[in-house]
Amino acid sequence: MSFDYDSVAGDYQYRALHSGHPMQRFWHGGKLTMINQLIRPHLKADSRLLEIGCGAGNLLLQSTVRGSYPVALDLAMQALTFVRSRLREAQSGSEAPRDFMCLQSVGELLPMASGSFDCVLLSEVIEHLEAPQISIKEAARVLRPGGRLLVTTPNYRSLWPLMERVVDMLNMAPKMAGEQHISRFYPASLKRLLIEAGLSIEYFGTIYNLSPFLALFSPKWAGRQLDRELDGRASLGMILVAVAVKP
Repeated sequence: MSFDYDSVAGDYQYRALHSGHPMQRFWHGGKLTMINQLIRPHLKADSRLLEIGCGAGNLLLQSTVRGSYPVALDLAMQALTFVRSRLREAQSGSEAPRDFMCLQSVGELLPMASGSFDCVLLSEVIEHLEAPQISIKEAARVLRPGGRLLVTTPNYRSLWPLMERVVDMLNMAPKMAGEQHISRFYPASLKRLLIEAGLSIEYFGTIYNLSPFLALFSPKWAGRQLDRELDGRASLGMILVAVAVKP
């Protein structure tokens, strides 16, 4: 393991979304737009969802539709405690899940039966892993035929390395013990990883080219630019986005 996951507060991504720096709020909010466009249209009541490395659960909660069954998986117990409270609260909302589960485990050895999920989310996780192909193959294993895997990870063929240094200097990300990003991805290497796991790529693109910088001036401009980035499947954005389907 490359760093201490317990060094990140369980509610970090939630606080960044709601009360962080303007660029930070847009960064986390933009991923909810991504979920709305790429994942939610394929979900329905009784859909089973799994987020590996769920953190504060922003993406899992955004993916949850009425009657679905979300499963939060993380190694950090403080993250699971926070997500559990959010899912309990969601049960009284308009998109109430029929039930939910929170599990402390790792993506390399998922404690689930094969073919048991309609959707798996793996967002900004694989760059922290020494052998990311193991977690991708495990995610593919637990998908049902026709199920979707969403993967996001920094794009090292973009401005990401510069952004990474700026984020560290401005303390806009949690400090972790050890190296944070030990596996670096480019468009071709992420595509290859998914194909070698036996998945078919349904969507491939990038987000956060110009949009995060526009967020410093106008959230509306930034939102419009993000829509263009998602629709245009641009290649220069700082975050790679892939949706792959299990045949």
